[in-house]
Amino acid sequence: MYVGYFDSFYDLPQLNKHLRCHWRAYYPAKKVGIKAPIAAGKFPLILTLNLPADCGQILAAAGNIVCQLQFPQRHATTPNDYPQWLAEHPRLVAANKQAVKQSLLVIEQLLSPHQINSAPLQAHIRPQQVGACGYGFGGSVALELLRRSHLIMAASGATSYLASQKWASPCEQPQLLIQSPAKPGLSPIFKRARKRAYLYTTPQLTPAKLTTLSRSFFAASFAHQPFDFAQLF
Repeated sequence: MYVGYFDSFYDLPQLNKHLRCHWRAYYPAKKVGIKAPIAAGKFPLILTLNLPADCGQILAAAGNIVCQLQFPQRHATTPNDYPQWLAEHPRLVAANKQAVKQSLLVIEQLLSPHQINSAPLQAHIRPQQVGACGYGFGGSVALELLRRSHLIMAASGATSYLASQKWASPCEQPQLLIQSPAKPGLSPIFKRARKRAYLYTTPQLTPAKLTTLSRSFFAASFAHQPFDFAQLF
C-alpha cells in the first residue's frame, strides 16, 4: 500500500498561551509522497506519541491514518509503590496531564468536519476506531488517554511508568503494555486490568518493537478479536 503524508498544525486556544501544535499525518494513498491523494475508503485513526517517522509510515502502510505528535521526552525511575512514586514526581504528573489534554484536543480536531487543516483526512476516518500508541513518555500519555476519553478504543505503550492517578483504574478497553524486565513499571497496571490487556516484557524496548506489536494489536482490537503476540515472533 502506498503512503502519503503532510505536515500541519492546530492552534489550541483551550490551552495556556494559545498553543500551536504541529503534527504530521501519514495515510494510505494513491501514490507515494507529500500531499499525495488519499486512497478511497475509510480507515482507523492512530495517534502516535514520540515515535519516529518510519513507525508512522509502517502503521499507515497497514491501512491506518496516523497522526504523529512529539512531546519532550521525560525520564523517571521505575515505580515500585505507585502512590508514593506519583507524590515524588509532581512535575512529571503535571506534564503527563498537559500532554493528555493536548492530545485529546488534537483528536477532537481531527474528527471535526469544520477543521480546515485536516479536511483531506476527515471524511476517511472511522471515528469508532481510534487508537493511541506511544513510546517512553508518549507511552504513559497513550495509556492515560485510554482511561480518560471515550474516543479512544485501544492503546499501546512501551514505557516504564504511567504518570497518572489513573494507573489503578480497572480499564476494560484493549491495551498493550510493553516493558523491559529491568523496569517492570507496567506490571501493577496489568494486574488491575479487567480484560483485554496484554503485557509483553522484552529486553529490546524499542520503537520498532512497539510498532511491530501495535500494528497487529490495533488490527485485532478494531476487529474485536483477541490479540496473540506469540504468533509474531
